[in-house]
Amino acid sequence: MTAEEVDSPADRQRQPAGDEGGREGLNRVTRLSAFAALVFDLLSGSFAFVMATGIVSIAAMRLGRGEIAAALFAVNLVAFPLLCVLMLIRMFRRPATILSELRNHRIGASFLATVAAASILGSQFVLLASNRRIAAALWLLSLALWVGLIYAFFVAMTIKRVKPPLATGLDGAWLLTVVSTEAIAFLATQVSGVFPQPDIVVFVSLCLFLLGGVLYMLLISLILQRWLFKPMWPEQLSPPYWINMGAAAIATLAGASLVSIAGADPLVAGLAQPIEIATVLFWAIATWWVPLLATLLIWRNVVHRIPLSLGLEYWSMVFPLGMYAAATWALSNQKGAEFLAVIPRVCIWIALASWLFGFVGMIRHLLRLCRRGQRSLGMLTLKRVYEPAAPEDGLRSVAGRGGWIRRALRSVAGRSKSRPAPSCNGGSAGGEHDGLSSACGMRSSWVSNAKSWSA
Repeated sequence: MTAEEVDSPADRQRQPAGDEGGREGLNRVTRLSAFAALVFDLLSGSFAFVMATGIVSIAAMRLGRGEIAAALFAVNLVAFPLLCVLMLIRMFRRPATILSELRNHRIGASFLATVAAASILGSQFVLLASNRRIAAALWLLSLALWVGLIYAFFVAMTIKRVKPPLATGLDGAWLLTVVSTEAIAFLATQVSGVFPQPDIVVFVSLCLFLLGGVLYMLLISLILQRWLFKPMWPEQLSPPYWINMGAAAIATLAGASLVSIAGADPLVAGLAQPIEIATVLFWAIATWWVPLLATLLIWRNVVHRIPLSLGLEYWSMVFPLGMYAAATWALSNQKGAEFLAVIPRVCIWIALASWLFGFVGMIRHLLRLCRRGQRSLGMLTLKRVYEPAAPEDGLRSVAGRGGWIRRALRSVAGRSKSRPAPSCNGGSAGGEHDGLSSACGMRSSWVSNAKSWSA
């Protein structure tokens, strides 16, 4: 059918009087459906994007790339509140789903990405906007979320009656318990001066730093046991396992930040040497993970040709790359470790390239989904407006209930335009019998089925 045929006066006469309003209603329904899908399909670990963007921004600022850091900060100023609104809508509309996910061994810990994201955004406010009051508010929010989520998660995992085996119930996402804990400890060292009693905030930071270290040692032991003594398929080596390195790196960053304020706090000053030892230890662990994870990435995506997903779990790999650059830069500021400064100057570009690759892929994916929705909307609109009149016109409202009926009616309408009008009582005007009688039988079946469905 050509464009002239579609837009012919005869076709225009067949358009319903209220078609423009119907088309607007269809557009509105499509937009609402897309928004509902975005909200209800939102993953619990969606805030990993904010985490990755924030730490790459902080690392870029520390290394003298202020314009890049400011651009990434602007992205987070949009992404964080947007994700918060979407998550709140989902929580109030689907509370049972949220609780079910929180009790899930595989994805329950992903909710703690919200805590880490808020803390890292607070660090951005300190470094890029010099606004410690907003950063302090984000620290309090992070602390409250951490208390609620981490205890809810561990209680749910403990009292759960049916539990999966270690091979299927544990992955790198569990280390978000460490990342969120160390992120609060890191931000506390930056906002302690805002509070009336900064020594209490520093003490909380020290406790969380040590607690995060213990959690890391416990969880990484279980993860290594799973890696070394259970079969490991390429599909199972997903990007969240890069948090094995990222959790150790953020512990390094928190420890280096504590050492940097040792002169202003007597308790930290007395523990400065053990903190330095722990900081170097975590950096060594993070560095040990890098070649192993890179080798396994090649084994998974190159040798076994498993495509790298650019979904939200991809940012679980970008975050550790940016965190390693920021942590190494912080450690290089300690006396005797200045030679490490060359490492973050290389790693920052790898982290930036990974972030840009993931961001472009994410935008392309969203645009592709929009185009698919527009094409589907266009086909439905054309079908509704321009389908030729046929005896089945009265059944089109019924046809809207089932895709198979719509396809059947379109097929019959197409045949009626390309062939002489058939006589379903015993043949066709053009003398063709077999094909048309079969079509008439099918058409009668479709119409009778639709009528019975309507009844």
